[in-house]
Amino acid sequence: MNITNHSRLLWKNFLLNRWPIYLWGAFSVLMTNFMQVLAPKNIGWIVDFFNHKPIPKFFVESDQKQTFLNLFFVLVLSRIIINIFRFFWRITLGRQTHYACAMLRRDVWDHVRFFKKSDLDSKYTKGSLMNAEASDTNSARFIFGFTLVAITDVAFLGFFTFATMLLINSSMAILSFFVLLFIPFMVRKLSSKEVEQYRIIQDTLSSFNDLSSQAVSTLKLQRLTQTGSFWEKRLMNIAENHRMQKLKGINLSLMYIPVMGIATIVSYVILFVFGIIFTFNGKMSVGDFISMQGLIFLLHDPLMSLGFIVSEWKKGFAALDRLTDIFTNPKDPNLISDIGHTIPISCEHVLSVNNLAFSFDNQDIPLFENISFSLSKGDRLGICGAIGSGKSTLISLLCGLERKVLRGKIKFCDQDFSFFSHEFLRNQIGIVPQKPFLFADSIKENVSMGQLLSDEDIWFFLELAGLRDDVELFPDKLETQLGEWGINLSGGQKQRLTLARALAKKPNLLFLDDCLSAVDTLTEEKILKNLDQFLNDVTLVWVAHRKSTLKYCHRVLELNNFSESPIA
Repeated sequence: MNITNHSRLLWKNFLLNRWPIYLWGAFSVLMTNFMQVLAPKNIGWIVDFFNHKPIPKFFVESDQKQTFLNLFFVLVLSRIIINIFRFFWRITLGRQTHYACAMLRRDVWDHVRFFKKSDLDSKYTKGSLMNAEASDTNSARFIFGFTLVAITDVAFLGFFTFATMLLINSSMAILSFFVLLFIPFMVRKLSSKEVEQYRIIQDTLSSFNDLSSQAVSTLKLQRLTQTGSFWEKRLMNIAENHRMQKLKGINLSLMYIPVMGIATIVSYVILFVFGIIFTFNGKMSVGDFISMQGLIFLLHDPLMSLGFIVSEWKKGFAALDRLTDIFTNPKDPNLISDIGHTIPISCEHVLSVNNLAFSFDNQDIPLFENISFSLSKGDRLGICGAIGSGKSTLISLLCGLERKVLRGKIKFCDQDFSFFSHEFLRNQIGIVPQKPFLFADSIKENVSMGQLLSDEDIWFFLELAGLRDDVELFPDKLETQLGEWGINLSGGQKQRLTLARALAKKPNLLFLDDCLSAVDTLTEEKILKNLDQFLNDVTLVWVAHRKSTLKYCHRVLELNNFSESPIA
């Protein structure tokens, strides 16, 4: 099934699963439109009543006053019903727009978190995913709600209005219909161009997001190398390109106004002229003429909206196609196990490695091989080696993020990683990477990451990570807002904050990938003592360039010569 068919199926399933809501919403729109058409017709009857012209018999009473009250009552009742059912379609069809947006954003996360690392590095970059999560979901959501309201409104209101015009004067109604025949052709041509332009706009926005992310993450390097002007020029160029493409898209959307406007004006002038002629010739009453003018204006509203409806419909499905491309992308089979086993209470080996070897794709020489060890609860293993010896790669294998090995076995609590669900493993295994990642939020939120932690708990984990004194000096303390990527913190502060976040998860197995490289030796010593004292039951695997960092480890694995040596 191709992407387009899959996105259509997703849309249909959403509607079918909520068919009672959509049915009630469609009925509400129908009733609203019926009453909208009845109102101008009723005004025409009132005019004819005062001119002593025939009106429908069910209004007529022996008393003229009562006849007028009947007409007036219907007019007021129609306005009340319009407002009631307009409220109903807003809380039915309109609300589905917001539910669909939430569903799409949740689905993006539910799929992306199981993607292969290679796909995240190349095809689905941060910029494209940010664009999908924000812009595409926002565009696609309307075809589940408000666009359907508009389509239903055009269909029902257009049908009721034209049918009523036919009943008043068929010649004028048919004439107006032929005047408006060229509109569908122009709308189709414009909408095709607009959808193509929408895709271009989204691609340029994704590129801008990617480049902005790179620029922010390399700010300190730019200052050191004095390359800020180079990055500024690149950002301005791509921003200008996106601006021009966006303007081109807006101009295409605005073209609907003259196209639809000219058609409706011509239609109105023709009907007004012929209406005057028919009225003077006695073929139409004054009341019918006034009703006809009101119906013409009523018909113009959906016709004016038609172009924008088609535009939103096509853009919505174009955005849904882009999202469906994410939803249908293959997941990493190693990450989607739902077995959900828990760690046995009497787990002999928290982590065991037997004859492990690894090589990158298309390389015959292993990065490392013949690695074997086992760690029990509370053990500490240090890993050191030269740059490029594979320390970070080994960490990715040991924590289960990378599963493709050349040979050998890795077991967590005497079981293969596939024995456990991905979610369970991530709750049991913590990792602090070399490059810290922080959210543009408060320090408190960056540590808790959605957990219900008290301020005392957060201060405790900051103390363990050697960051409490720094945070207490901030004016807003735990509520201090961090810039994107934590740019307003030093390198050492960012590393310690990500360490505090990992400790807050209380993992059974914790990997530290050279996460104190930017910390001074005195602070490092304080942190090492804290970890050694308070993490007695946690198994630690620690990568470091400085061997002094590993002095609290029970064993050290040196990848240079594939040797393992104990530390007294």
